[in-house]
Amino acid sequence: MTAAAALTSSETSVTRIRAALRSPALALALAALFWSGNFVAGRALRGAVDPVTLNFLRWLLALAIIAPFVRRSTLAAWPVLRREWRLITALGATGIAAFHILIYLALQSTTVTSALLILSLTPIATLAGAAVLGSGRPSGRQIGGALISIVGAGVLITRGDPAGILAQGVSAGDLWMLAAVAIWAAYSLILRRRPADLPPAVALAASVAAALLMMLPPLLLGPTNPFAALGSVGVFLNIGYIALFASAIGFLLWSRGVSELGPVRAGQFVNLMPVFGAALAFLLLGEAPTWAQAAGAALVLSGIVFVERDPRR
Repeated sequence: MTAAAALTSSETSVTRIRAALRSPALALALAALFWSGNFVAGRALRGAVDPVTLNFLRWLLALAIIAPFVRRSTLAAWPVLRREWRLITALGATGIAAFHILIYLALQSTTVTSALLILSLTPIATLAGAAVLGSGRPSGRQIGGALISIVGAGVLITRGDPAGILAQGVSAGDLWMLAAVAIWAAYSLILRRRPADLPPAVALAASVAAALLMMLPPLLLGPTNPFAALGSVGVFLNIGYIALFASAIGFLLWSRGVSELGPVRAGQFVNLMPVFGAALAFLLLGEAPTWAQAAGAALVLSGIVFVERDPRR
């Protein structure tokens, strides 16, 4: 190979690498990876920081990171924010405050893999919520997919041993995750009411600010000092990761991917989270997946795929 040919080949390789790095699919995959890391960090912090404190610090730091990017658009949309204050409050209460606190509560007593697999039920829960509220009528295929996913959730929650549940009871962490799934479904349905003149980034920043105000009273009025355990370097690093990567950067990457591929195609990348989460939990926490988790995951994801392949969609 001549020097000129080698140079041309090198330039072609660099061009392909740059194109790959700008890929919206890569942005969405990285967002799913960072969000999976949030579960690992939350599990690692169990016992060190209570869920309310962890969630408050996470979003306080994330808002400080996001604020410079949305300051001008927020000022421009201020009349819209005043008009939609009820919507912003509802979004903050559900998707920012309650949802993440429930996740951190769940991770006190359940594994990262189980939590993420139960989280995979959110598309089915959202579908059911839309049907109950009359904003969508499920097809036979959608109902069938929901039933498949529900069976998978049953395998996950019972650990493949229904008889053992009668003797030992259901894991509290799994129940908290089911509550988180219901809250996220509510958040998703509320988010559909966002008016066109309210930019998504502004809605997020405003809902984070509203959630912080809601979490502040229980944080300050608790019986113990919520910041007593923050002297550890490990705790700071984990919270910093959650705020920077799982919140600010993850949101920016996800927004970019959705803007280029659309919400339907982008939504499929969320299904990568159980895969990423299981791998990270095994590498960082030593959590080995069980056969029940594998079987439950297969059923949950099969139900989602069955729904998404509806010819009418």
